Amino acid sequence: MLNFTSENKIIWILGKIGQFVLLNFLVLLGCIPIVTIGASLSAGARCMKKMKEPEGGILTLEFFHAFAADVKQATGAWLVLASVMVLGAGDIYYAIRIAEPVNMFFLFFGGMLFFVAVSMLFWIFPLVANYDNRVKGHLTNAFLFAFGKLPATLLLWCIWGSPVILCYFRPVFTSLVGYIIVFFGVALQLWLSHLIWDHTLCREETLEVHSVGR
Repeated sequence: MLNFTSENKIIWILGKIGQFVLLNFLVLLGCIPIVTIGASLSAGARCMKKMKEPEGGILTLEFFHAFAADVKQATGAWLVLASVMVLGAGDIYYAIRIAEPVNMFFLFFGGMLFFVAVSMLFWIFPLVANYDNRVKGHLTNAFLFAFGKLPATLLLWCIWGSPVILCYFRPVFTSLVGYIIVFFGVALQLWLSHLIWDHTLCREETLEVHSVGR
């Protein structure tokens, strides 16, 4: 166990802040090609777990190693869910902007598609980062976690959706939110999400071990 002096605590805190800023930059860099957003966020989720370890490796190397390891499964799952999200958003747009009067069927159907896809997306990242599986298996497990652990999923909605909601209802904060996201916002969202993922996945693993033991 590490014994911190006051000076060491300051150095440790500054080091963690630096890691957050660096990880934020790496994740955003990996998201520039839209098709690799899933791989980048999965690599970020894996690095966030590594950052908790006292003697983690070099963050940049850890990120690109995780990115390369996860790119196939994460990109496949991301493209499937992104397609469903686009389809849902298109239905919502049609129902509200084009149909006269508002088409409630398309609004409800599109909203459900979008909600299901995004909810599954929240769980794809930690599943790809922590477990070896086929894309179909990851998607199935993401669906089970998204709705089997609905309170946790709703918390993830709050974490990732709050900047969007704030900018929509208070446009004056858009610039501030943009600066936060560019410097450390995504890493902060990953950290908050990791607290939920770690608690939920560890609990599931413990229950599975106890079940097998019986």
